Amino acid sequence: MGLEWKNFCFLIKGMKEATKGGGAKSQDLRFPVSLRGCWFGLNRNFRDLLAHQSITPVQYTTLRNICEFEGPNLNQKKLSSLLSSNQNNLTAILAKLEAQGLIDRRQGKIDGRSKEIEVTPLGAEVFQETQEIALELQSDVLEVFSKDEATRLFHYLRKCSDQLDHIQ
Repeated sequence: MGLEWKNFCFLIKGMKEATKGGGAKSQDLRFPVSLRGCWFGLNRNFRDLLAHQSITPVQYTTLRNICEFEGPNLNQKKLSSLLSSNQNNLTAILAKLEAQGLIDRRQGKIDGRSKEIEVTPLGAEVFQETQEIALELQSDVLEVFSKDEATRLFHYLRKCSDQLDHIQ
């Protein structure tokens, strides 16, 4: 366990201890509430910025993962894993992207029972346009951190995500 992870665990332990006493100030230190607040704030701002586009934040995230997938034969199962989503929720998102002409789904070459997902030229164009908006928002949010702090933040969040994958 590296020093950064120990520091992060210490931070989380401190948050837990600080919230034991209750009160308004301790409310701000609760780990899940802080993450949820960041997520909802980010999603709300992104949704507002995309209001004049033909795509929602969820569709953007899905399209981004399709566009950035490296390797052959992206199917719904692989995509749902990349998105940390279930396949049933993904089906509706993919249907909307396909109806907009942003992706194509074709019978799998290796497994005929699955459908392979590919981005269309229009989908690539929409992704490029909306990616600029997403990166600008990310830059605006992260401007409160130094480059080193932002790198550590990403590292800590990835570690949390990986740890949550292992908790039963």
